[in-house]
Amino acid sequence: MAPRLIEVRQPKPNDVIGSDFTVAGFGTGFEATVLWQLLDKNGQSIAQGNIQGAGSMGIIRDFGHQVSVGDYTARAAHVTLQVFGDDPSGIHPPGTDLNILPVTLFTALEGFRLYEVEAGDTLTKIAREQGQNTTVEDVFQANRDRINNPDLIFPGQIFRIPLLA
Repeated sequence: MAPRLIEVRQPKPNDVIGSDFTVAGFGTGFEATVLWQLLDKNGQSIAQGNIQGAGSMGIIRDFGHQVSVGDYTARAAHVTLQVFGDDPSGIHPPGTDLNILPVTLFTALEGFRLYEVEAGDTLTKIAREQGQNTTVEDVFQANRDRINNPDLIFPGQIFRIPLLA
């Protein structure tokens, strides 16, 4: 198996993102360009662009790029970030070294807090006491990789609590 020439380090799979976020990693791309696109649950493009400054001609470099979803609005939307190398031949769309990252988009996100569940906690209590304009559904969706049943949470679990404008 050939080594990956593009690897995304941020965001991580299942991270919470806002309307502006950073894509960071390392890689090499055609003419030092790595491409990205954000897809909705139906596979339609929400936003796309390129990341300049990656390595080229086989030289791998770190990259970091500020991404914006523009006018798109969403609350707890399950979307997919794709980051990949340009394929000028068009043979392998969307491109080479495809990174696929499921993330949860809150366009009104101001940040998030990490919270460790304590005995007696409920998602309602956590949303009310730890969140900012945060609903139980927001907490559940932000942690869908950690919560199977919103009525069944356990002490010691660490949740991302969205802080919304």
